[in-house]
Amino acid sequence: MAPLPTGPARLRVGDACREGWIAFGQAPWPFLLFSLLGSLAMGACGVVGALGVVALLLATEAADNPVALLGHLLLMLASLGAVLVGLLGLGLVALVTTLGFCRGAWLALEGQRPRFADLIRWDGAAINRLVLAWTAQQLVLLLPLGLVALAWFGLQDPGLARPLALAIGLVAGALLGWALLWFAVNQCFLNPLCLFREQPPLGAVLSGIRGVRGQWWPVAGLQGLLLAGMAVAACASANGLAIALTPVVCCINMAAYRQLFGTEDRLGLATPRRLGRPGDPGAEP
Repeated sequence: MAPLPTGPARLRVGDACREGWIAFGQAPWPFLLFSLLGSLAMGACGVVGALGVVALLLATEAADNPVALLGHLLLMLASLGAVLVGLLGLGLVALVTTLGFCRGAWLALEGQRPRFADLIRWDGAAINRLVLAWTAQQLVLLLPLGLVALAWFGLQDPGLARPLALAIGLVAGALLGWALLWFAVNQCFLNPLCLFREQPPLGAVLSGIRGVRGQWWPVAGLQGLLLAGMAVAACASANGLAIALTPVVCCINMAAYRQLFGTEDRLGLATPRRLGRPGDPGAEP
């Protein structure tokens, strides 16, 4: 829907919202079903992890005899396994839902009607790109967090005047908060950047910073609007309406991405695959 940018890209928030809503209307039921199933899977993984944490806390109680100690050790191992399964499940569901929503939103913005099969289609290469990009993002965040940790330990010096330590802590906290906010806005298009463009993980992180440069405030305004809408929906309907709004938000965010970064799918992620005879365009092998 959005044309290829011919000059300095500018975000048109109203157009992004309108295009995203129209894209969602291309296939509302596949989007809603995918969002519901993703939320249920996320909740199930969260329950498994929470049960593992509770069992782990119970397993740390002191044992009075060798039999009880053995039982505690077995319970601890099972608890750690449940926590690990829950965390891995949450990560996998997050990857699959991110990939599905990005593909579906792109197809819908191209004027096509994404099927449920398009949303759940597995793509190992795309999953790997997401994992690497998310890892690079966290590594970049380690630098400011590490500096703040060093400053915090420095402020524990008993010889430092308390008013001075408080002032330094407040300034450092404010700077860290602004840095995290700035970085979060710059990285709101990280997923489509690593899914639709061929570049190294750190390159996707840097592309987000370069692409949003000069458009930070409109992008921040759009993201704030979307987050506020999701928060109000979650509070008003115990997450039911938020589940329904998730694909709409993804379509709007993808429409904004296409305005800033163009409408070229360089990696063929959104190429729909259809069942047919070998050799047919778009047919499954």
